[in-house]
Amino acid sequence: MGGKMKRIVGLILLGLVVLVGCKGKDNVNEVAKVTNYLSGLSSYSLTSKMKIQRPNKNVLVNVEVDYLSPSYYKVCFKGDSDQLIIKNDSGVYVITPSLNKEFRFDSNWPLNSSHAYLLEAINKDIKADTEAKGSLDGTNIVVECKISHKTNQKLNKMRYTCDANLTPKQTVFLNEKNEEVIIVDFDTFTPNSNLGKDNFNEKKYLGNQEEKPDEEETALTITAGYIMEGSTLASSSKTDETTILCYKGEVNYTIIVSKVEVSDEVVAIDVYNSIEFLECGLGFFNENTMKYYNKEYEITIFSNSLTIEDYLNIADSITLA
Repeated sequence: MGGKMKRIVGLILLGLVVLVGCKGKDNVNEVAKVTNYLSGLSSYSLTSKMKIQRPNKNVLVNVEVDYLSPSYYKVCFKGDSDQLIIKNDSGVYVITPSLNKEFRFDSNWPLNSSHAYLLEAINKDIKADTEAKGSLDGTNIVVECKISHKTNQKLNKMRYTCDANLTPKQTVFLNEKNEEVIIVDFDTFTPNSNLGKDNFNEKKYLGNQEEKPDEEETALTITAGYIMEGSTLASSSKTDETTILCYKGEVNYTIIVSKVEVSDEVVAIDVYNSIEFLECGLGFFNENTMKYYNKEYEITIFSNSLTIEDYLNIADSITLA
């Protein structure tokens, strides 16, 4: 019996070793399946819904993406006023068609940061993490890896899910507390769609705005509900269609709100380094500056002391009535 028991125990241990070995191999295979598929996409179109969970307000954004290999992008953020990011041979442009405004953007976008709605950035993050883990959840493949988010350093982990056919289903960015912060649910996905370079010509989306009827001028009331701790409103002034709010104290910052006239010609504005998302649209960041549009108003926040999180808290709290 002793010898027989030893053989049985040996067989059980061997089986466990085989199972563990197979499981480890499967994990590697699932990651490789995902990265090989994403790397092989020559073009695609997708639509998605993105939710950004912030302490004071959740932001919901509808995102549409067209991609043509090797580096042509058209990303449309749908909201009160649609905005586009277009990358082509001549650069990266951020466009607000309703105002005929055009920003130049960091030419390394999108692979200079993590983006939950772009498959190339997702693929780059997975491949960069040698410890990326793959697993099966029913028929779905789930890959977890580290990320490097340019504007939110607290985001350090990604969970990407696709189905058995490798069609994208969801991306989740998590912080150091393992809390879900950015959630992208992919609605439609068409690989190798019939896209040409003309789809990525920024001029195609500018200069064709319909003339809007004149609206009766009304007094604008600006409310900034979030004030930095230790700071107070020191002065408020209005000239023509521009309002300036100056805050002084432990943190000094200035908010400028101006009405924007729709230009007959495309207006090219300064180069910006990064973007974040607000309820009303995209927020553009440079050193000491944040700028965004709320319908026909341009809102700029200046400070030498604010973090990006501070800028977003202030911007999310500003109401125009």
